[in-house]
Amino acid sequence: MPGEVVVDASVAAKLYFVEPGTPEAIVELGGEVSLLAPDLLFIEMASIAAKVLRRGETSADQAAAAVASVAALLDEAVPVADLAQRAFEMASQYGFSAYDASYLALAEQRGLRVLTADARLVRRAQDQGLAHLVRLLSP
Repeated sequence: MPGEVVVDASVAAKLYFVEPGTPEAIVELGGEVSLLAPDLLFIEMASIAAKVLRRGETSADQAAAAVASVAALLDEAVPVADLAQRAFEMASQYGFSAYDASYLALAEQRGLRVLTADARLVRRAQDQGLAHLVRLLSP
């Protein structure tokens, strides 16, 4: 389906917390686009929200609301159990973290790209011949 994108936590967080890249994320994800992610995104958002709260950059209510609303953001949350084998292969073969590899495995499985704000992930994917699976959020 045109207009589908795998969104990672680095981009999803920008929809909940004001940080560099927030306006670009709103533009990229605010239209007629279907968002997919491994269900790992729920835990990653909980981690990000906790970190932002500990740094004093948001309120406890806003952090909790961000975690609670991630399910509504996604059109599809894919169980990591369905991605684990390929994520392991990508992590062991190419040196990605298993977390990043789960997003890449989903993108590969669906013929999509991961929209990320993680320039290091994009560089590693390019170095490994997997640039077709990622797209860096334009600042």
